[in-house]
Amino acid sequence: MTSTTFALVTPSYWMDVERCRFLLETAERWVPEDVHHYLIIANRDLHLFRPMLTRRTTLIVVEDIIPKWLFRLPGIRRFWVSLRTRPVKNWILQQIVKLSVPAAVTEDVLLYADSDMFFIAPFDPRTFEKDGEVPLFAEPGQRGLIPSNDAWQVVCANLLGIPVQKDFDLNYVGQLIWWRRQHAMGAVQRVQEHCGRPWQQSIASLSGFSEYILYGLYVDQALGAKSLHWHDPMVRTLCYWENDPLDLPALEAFKAKRQPYHHSAMISAKSGTSILDVREAFADRG
Repeated sequence: MTSTTFALVTPSYWMDVERCRFLLETAERWVPEDVHHYLIIANRDLHLFRPMLTRRTTLIVVEDIIPKWLFRLPGIRRFWVSLRTRPVKNWILQQIVKLSVPAAVTEDVLLYADSDMFFIAPFDPRTFEKDGEVPLFAEPGQRGLIPSNDAWQVVCANLLGIPVQKDFDLNYVGQLIWWRRQHAMGAVQRVQEHCGRPWQQSIASLSGFSEYILYGLYVDQALGAKSLHWHDPMVRTLCYWENDPLDLPALEAFKAKRQPYHHSAMISAKSGTSILDVREAFADRG
């Protein structure tokens, strides 16, 4: 039996509370109980998430793990105030939050699961270990397919002080992303040393950035064979990324695309698909 410890990490907020509840319910069913689950919630939303806690879940307050010079003003939800940079958009702040979690927990491997994802089959992270190595999602053949992916590789390479790859061909962005806690802390430490200022400040000033690309580049380019990761090119989450909502028949058609390797599904919250319909379509009637 492996001695590696694992935890799920889910940042969420008030608009996704019911989706997060469904994720927690499916994790209770399909994920071993000793895989702890951290919910990362801003202080103003804590009252919405406390009622759904179980013995395998813990709330981490956003404001407790980010610098005090980043804060919200009452009534403002679209951005965070920064005393060291321009106002920080929520999606950049969320990436700072994800990068801050490793220093606040103790598990060896963190699996980041967004709150619009949910499990649809048994998932035990230990079954993915190979001689002590855990997966690093790295999807090849992506050059030019995702413009932001190419741009963010440049941003992250510059943050880390590593060469920009003109033939960069990997996508590290997906669902249920695996991070080794020590490597995640090493990545932000390298950013801090290279940029000569707090790593949060370097990221807060950006208009575009990907925490998953930062981690992937650090693991592949800075650590290499020492990373204790193996490249996993397979998209193991059945994903719906579009903005149009799915009704029940469309959800059934989406579900029919499931493959044996799909342990989870994700229906983007931005689609506006009813979580009640999602529950109905994916109800376990066995």
